[in-house]
Amino acid sequence: MKIDVIAGGLYGDEGKGKIVSKLGKDYDYVFRVNASTNASHTVVSNNGEKYVTKQLPSVFGNNKTKFVIAPGAILNLHALREELESRNDIEYIKDKIVVGTSISLLITPYIEINKNEDGAKKYGSTNQGTGFAVVARSAKHSIKLYDVESVIKGNKDLNYLIDKVKETCLKTDYIFFQNKEESYFENEAKLLIDDYNKIFNILGNFTQDYSKFLYQLKGEKANILIEGCNGVMLDTLHGLNPYTTSASTSLNALMNGANLSPYYLDDTFVIITGYFCCLNKRPFLTEMDDENAKLVFRYNSEVDDAENMKRRIGWFDLPTLKKSLLGHKKCKLILNKLDIMQDFKEIKVCDYYINEANEKVEIMPDDVEELIKLKPHYITFKGWGKLNKITKDNIPEALKEFIEHIEKETNEEIFYLGVGRKENDLIKIK
Repeated sequence: MKIDVIAGGLYGDEGKGKIVSKLGKDYDYVFRVNASTNASHTVVSNNGEKYVTKQLPSVFGNNKTKFVIAPGAILNLHALREELESRNDIEYIKDKIVVGTSISLLITPYIEINKNEDGAKKYGSTNQGTGFAVVARSAKHSIKLYDVESVIKGNKDLNYLIDKVKETCLKTDYIFFQNKEESYFENEAKLLIDDYNKIFNILGNFTQDYSKFLYQLKGEKANILIEGCNGVMLDTLHGLNPYTTSASTSLNALMNGANLSPYYLDDTFVIITGYFCCLNKRPFLTEMDDENAKLVFRYNSEVDDAENMKRRIGWFDLPTLKKSLLGHKKCKLILNKLDIMQDFKEIKVCDYYINEANEKVEIMPDDVEELIKLKPHYITFKGWGKLNKITKDNIPEALKEFIEHIEKETNEEIFYLGVGRKENDLIKIK
């Protein structure tokens, strides 16, 4: 068994979908091991068709690769059904999807409470209900996929699932759900069964006991790719708290979400971008002024596909990147979204922060209150213009200087350049 991982090195939105779609076709299995519909990935095929994945791994039109949704993820059955109904390559993926039955489910009531929750409004949220699903899982009152299956297979009656829905709702927020009619919980239970059956009609059997699946997999000489969702800076333990996602997104967490040993880990691909972007209200020291941000929006709308929120745009931030790479012994960097910067005459890189005592700060501090007191210090590179004819032997000098500086400062190597939205716009340079 050999495992490679693709992880977002920033705040998410690094363009992971394109990378997974391009590289994932060479693997026997692609795993999704964290997050839910709060982490959508966009893929633009070489003929220009656009796909958005919210539950499945981001590989299309491939007879070889099998998909696994591991228990580290959170499953929204309704969203999975809608995603399958929108795909035109069902013939490729039928009988190739494995969803672990011990996965926790995201139900509609979690989304309702998410949109009314004060913390989401204060710190920002995609309002997908993922955080409440993670809390329910941690508090041991989440609904599991095997709970739904037990009713469908006749081992339990409908009242069992209704009671499970009611229990998790009341334990999640008693005040919000206490006055709901019994029909509210019954309707949600019936929706879960309906979505499961419709997925079954599309795919056939799509679930397995995850421990049995892993036990069988250990006997294979399989090449596995883990598709990380969100970015390392959104990690609930090590990211920019409290402006993080609801779970851990680090390399170690991705391995744990699949329950696969780091012993098998080979390559880690960390995706970064030529400019930084983020959602919501977190401190963003290198945020561009509106005029420079317009040069990005001219070629990429930078709108989140989960909730249609416009992203904030910033200059490259080395102290942030250095923090995000701390959990990686050695990785292969993928520098993406370079084509979007074609109209910049000058490109800034924040090489360190300056504190109130006029001292250098070379890595982002953990304390947000300390961070907001810092100022970015910039160095400037020449813009590299259009990259439509770029090859590994024909990289503009301005871009070479940019690459070399990042490699020197991070002590990591850049192996791929992303120079467009399509799958083939990924140039291997090493």
